[in-house]
Amino acid sequence: MTVSSPLIESVVLDARNRLREGREKIKKQHDQGAPGPQVCAQITDLFDGIILDIWNAAVEQLLTPSQRSKLALVAHGGYGRRDLAPYSDVDIMLVPMRGAGSIVQPVAARLSRDIVDAGLQLGFSVRGPGEACRLAWRDPVIFSSLAESRLLSGSLKVYSRFFNALRGGARRRRSLLVEMLYHARREERVKWGETNYLLRPNVKRSRGGLRDLQFIRWVGFTCDGETEPDRLVKLGRLPADDFRRIRQAYAFLLRVRNELHFEHGRSQDVLDRPTQMNIAAKWGYQASEGRLPVEFFMQDYFEHTRNVRYAASYMYDDARRLPLWSRAYERVMSRKVDESIRLGPHYVWVETKRLPEFAKNLNDVLRLMDIANRHRRRISHPTWQAIREAMIARQPAAPDESAVRSFLSLMSRPGQLADLLRRLNELRVLEQVIPAMKRARGLLQFNEYHKYTVDAHCIRAVEAATRFEKKEGPVGEQYRQLDDKMMLHLSLLIHDLGKGFEEDHSDVGKRIAAETAEQLGLDESSSETLQWLVHKHLIMHYAAFRHDLSDPQIVSKFADQVGSQQRLDLLTLMSLADLTAVGPDVLTDWKEYLVEDLYTRTSAFFRTGQLPGAPSPLTEKARDEIRRLLSGVGYTALAESMLRGLTETVVLRSPPEYLANLVRDAINGQEQGTTICRGRFEASRGATEYTVVTNQKDRPIGTFARATAALADSGLSILKAEIETLDGDWVWDTFLVEDREASGFSDERIAKVAAKVRDFMIDETRPFSVHRRYWLPTDKFESKTIKLQPAKVSFDNETMDRYTIVLLFAYDRPGLLASIASTFAQLQIVLHFAKINTHLDQAVDVFYITELGNQKIDDADRLEQIRFELLDAVATDGDDA
Repeated sequence: MTVSSPLIESVVLDARNRLREGREKIKKQHDQGAPGPQVCAQITDLFDGIILDIWNAAVEQLLTPSQRSKLALVAHGGYGRRDLAPYSDVDIMLVPMRGAGSIVQPVAARLSRDIVDAGLQLGFSVRGPGEACRLAWRDPVIFSSLAESRLLSGSLKVYSRFFNALRGGARRRRSLLVEMLYHARREERVKWGETNYLLRPNVKRSRGGLRDLQFIRWVGFTCDGETEPDRLVKLGRLPADDFRRIRQAYAFLLRVRNELHFEHGRSQDVLDRPTQMNIAAKWGYQASEGRLPVEFFMQDYFEHTRNVRYAASYMYDDARRLPLWSRAYERVMSRKVDESIRLGPHYVWVETKRLPEFAKNLNDVLRLMDIANRHRRRISHPTWQAIREAMIARQPAAPDESAVRSFLSLMSRPGQLADLLRRLNELRVLEQVIPAMKRARGLLQFNEYHKYTVDAHCIRAVEAATRFEKKEGPVGEQYRQLDDKMMLHLSLLIHDLGKGFEEDHSDVGKRIAAETAEQLGLDESSSETLQWLVHKHLIMHYAAFRHDLSDPQIVSKFADQVGSQQRLDLLTLMSLADLTAVGPDVLTDWKEYLVEDLYTRTSAFFRTGQLPGAPSPLTEKARDEIRRLLSGVGYTALAESMLRGLTETVVLRSPPEYLANLVRDAINGQEQGTTICRGRFEASRGATEYTVVTNQKDRPIGTFARATAALADSGLSILKAEIETLDGDWVWDTFLVEDREASGFSDERIAKVAAKVRDFMIDETRPFSVHRRYWLPTDKFESKTIKLQPAKVSFDNETMDRYTIVLLFAYDRPGLLASIASTFAQLQIVLHFAKINTHLDQAVDVFYITELGNQKIDDADRLEQIRFELLDAVATDGDDA
């Protein structure tokens, strides 16, 4: 049979119009506050109508009535589940009866073509019942999608044969499929977010999102042949309280996802910062208690995802409960800890008859957790479920003395401490022991530096510290030898709880530490140490990453702030754990080296009372290798002077051959005004390092500005920069850059950029600042409306005798550093040392400066002028840079 083109065109054109008008109508209902499930059901109905019209037109033209009875049109995945978002894909499978293959191809071709032409994103397949099931047993993605099957049209007999085979086969393969589903979900979480407390979550795929709600359905289908949560409650598979919570979470998350789709006009599941703010305003969240509307919205988001995460974990744990023989082995091999608790080879649990009363007692619960941590055992699923239900129902109350002792004992050992703290946080027990945790639960850190909420970050910091136990090297050794691990873990747990106030979070944190010490009954000495660690938890970062550690003055000032070896040990481990917990790859090998270097120098000062002056053996070894490489070209006094002037940071970071070539170039061109520029690609960081060496005799102003202008004009984004002033009027500037214009690394590209830098340095008629325009990727530079922390300039005239230190915080943009450098040049300020560090969208810059005559700058009016000009440079629109 054939079909007339006008009829097909009419069906498709009508479908397009219905799709456009239907989405517009449903969007209005969404904007008026329609619940998420209702909007998704309307979207699904709209898609059903369009697809069925296309199906009916095709089969009427291509098939006889008897042929139609041999096919089933099946919706699966989200389409089968009927919770499609406005721009979701539709997944359809055409299932033929055995022997009906000859009639399938023309229908499948027509159907897939017309659905796509109508404007829908289509996933389409043709599979017989047996083939579909065989694929499902091998692939968890196929299985989970087919578990959500729904008959759209065609033969009920064919559909039932397929679906009954899938359901029966799944139950026979229960254990295998549950594990397949779990591991597939875990791989997805690793990619999109292992914690539900991400600050830029994927509503569908991050932990606690819609995928975990779907995981509950898939496990239910595997174990009981049912996907609907209300039916799983009746079967005893899902607790009624969990059902109530995930139903609320489901409605909330669907509404958020619908908002994302409607706002972007396409499929979009990442809840970025501007959208968070838009939703908070649109849904009526109000500012209160010094907190923004978006912070309250995201706390609601995290509360729902927390409940989903737990319910999904419960379903998995319950589905994989130990078989009878394993439970018998665990009990036979267990021993009695006391009248209530038994300790087995892998688990710890409470005797069934004592569990109801035990679960209500906070002291008993904390004691059980301490035992689980001390012996590194998992709390059995039935015991934990009983505790969870009892603790959630328990009225909040301050812990008694016994409960405090159990909590402090728990905090003193690494074991499984972080996981247990997460459980206490979920139960809202942690905030009864440490009241400040209540405000921090699910609290945003509204910047791009931190990746997690305040409470998640603090617990991750504790986890990072406990992992030092198995770390090789000095950090691991330092942690293992630490006598008071409780103090380290406790300080990390509360170190950022002062966030979210107008006052500096370290100052607020000090008061929280004092309150926590009193709540936990710590003695005066321990209380003082806890307060100091929380109040000063950033000083090691500042000293290590912003200053020249080869300067004895920096070490002296830092040692004076720390005061003792004990505090130095605690602060070093705390600093490293804090950085680790910020996000993936934040604690680089280089940052760890800087912290360890500062620790070594300060520890030596505490031991000997003398500031370290001699370079480390590692540095001297690197310098000797450079000398050896230079020996063939005549080792000169200038070469030795330059080599001695380079800081340990420069000497240890770059390969000896690279540094030797730079020094050799300087020797070969010693005349005034010589500029050398070389570059090298760092594969480990995916960035290029450029080093600019110049003799700035009689022209100490503008060299750094010209170098940054040249790099900006080359389309490079400066991630880090350091200035070193050497003897003999030589300046050694190092830049780590990201190349926006090159498709990949090449020697030709580096040579071209280096030549431009040299041209800019030689031609003094060029303006300091070069302006370019860029189209910026939205995932790296988001809306200006999220830049809630104002740019800030502060001065330090206390740390250094010879220099004024300028600290500048700003949101990064292309050309920012060039603007700052040109501002210093126009103000006739001499730059002697600088460290510029960019993380995601924020730049923290430190400059050592003097006037032209090398005098410190302490005149208030002059400092105010510098501040005004720098803030003006920072505020310049990024489109102009």
